[in-house]
Amino acid sequence: MAQRIIYEKLLRDASISIVKKVLEQVSRDGFFKKQHLYITFAVKHPGVIIEPEIEDVHDDDELTIVLQYEYWDLKVDDYGFSVGLAFETTDANLYIPYSSLISFSDPSENFCLNFIPDFSDVHQTKGSTSNGAKIISLDAFRKK
Repeated sequence: MAQRIIYEKLLRDASISIVKKVLEQVSRDGFFKKQHLYITFAVKHPGVIIEPEIEDVHDDDELTIVLQYEYWDLKVDDYGFSVGLAFETTDANLYIPYSSLISFSDPSENFCLNFIPDFSDVHQTKGSTSNGAKIISLDAFRKK
């Protein structure tokens, strides 16, 4: 039986694919000349892992990070990415799911993608949160 084509989802999936490919390239090769990325995400998204000290200082609903000079351990997976960043008072590791994204831009290339965060699409990664709690994947419990 034919299903309705949901263009918004197709566009979101294509845009996320671009973000993932860019982050994979940056993780592998670094930046070309003056390129850099501004990434804005919903801090309150349940898939975001952020140090409490950073979340307390940046208590807005969204946070913009810059990947240019002071970042390390950029790792990309199917659901999001993790990165270490230097903030004003401390260094921190973050995990940012693609479903939490608000915007992704490279000002040096005049490129920008805008998103509406999807709080219903929460994929947890394997491992632990910053407070030591275990994270389990919910995929096994989802209806298929």
